[in-house]
Amino acid sequence: MQHTLKVAGLVLAGGQGRRMLGADKAFMEINKRPCIDWVIARLKTECAGIAISANGDAQRFAPWGCPVLADTLQDTGPLAGLLRGLEWAEATGFDVLVSIPVDTPLIPSNLIKTLLPAASYATYGEQRHSLVAAWPVRSARALLASQLANISEQNRKQNTRVCTLAHALDARAVDFSSSDSADPFLNINTPEDLLAVKAILQNQNKNNSNGQ
Repeated sequence: MQHTLKVAGLVLAGGQGRRMLGADKAFMEINKRPCIDWVIARLKTECAGIAISANGDAQRFAPWGCPVLADTLQDTGPLAGLLRGLEWAEATGFDVLVSIPVDTPLIPSNLIKTLLPAASYATYGEQRHSLVAAWPVRSARALLASQLANISEQNRKQNTRVCTLAHALDARAVDFSSSDSADPFLNINTPEDLLAVKAILQNQNKNNSNGQ
C-alpha cells in the first residue's frame, strides 16, 4: 500500500524587521488582517499541521493555536528556526516540512502540491526564494544539524546559508512565474513593500469580484 505523505508547514517569524523600523512583521496589518494570518490561512489548505518559528513571548501567537518553536542556536540566521521546525516535524511524524517566511503573504494556494516532491525551493523568473521550500524531514534534519554543528570562523558564511542545505539535498528549483502576474513570494522588507503587497491583494480581490 502506498504511503501518503504527511506534510507540515513552518512559518518563519524570527526576523528582526530592521528595515521595518523593528516592527514584528508577523503583525503588520494587511487589509485589516495581520500578515501571519494570510500565511497560515494559505498553508492550512494543504498542511496537516503548522508550527511557528519565533522567539520572545509565544503567547502573542495564541490566536492561531500552533506550536511556537524558539531557536536553540544563536547567530545562525533562519537556519536555527528551520532546524527547530525539522526537529518538531520529525518528532510528530511528518514526512515533509514546507517553510515559508512570515512576511510572504501572497503565496499561491497550490504551493505545496507544486513544490512536491521534496527537496525543492521556489523561484519566480530569475529570483530564487530559498526559504520557500519543501524539505524531506528526516534527511534534511540530519544534514542541517551536522551543518550547524560544524561552524568555524572559516566556514560560517557558507554553513549558515540556506543554499548550502538545499545543495546538499540536491533540491530542485520550481518556477512559479507562469502562474502569477506578480511575484507570489514578494516579501515585505520595507514600508514600500508593504504598500505594494496591499495594492496587489486589493487588485486580486477586485478581479475575483469581477469574475463572479
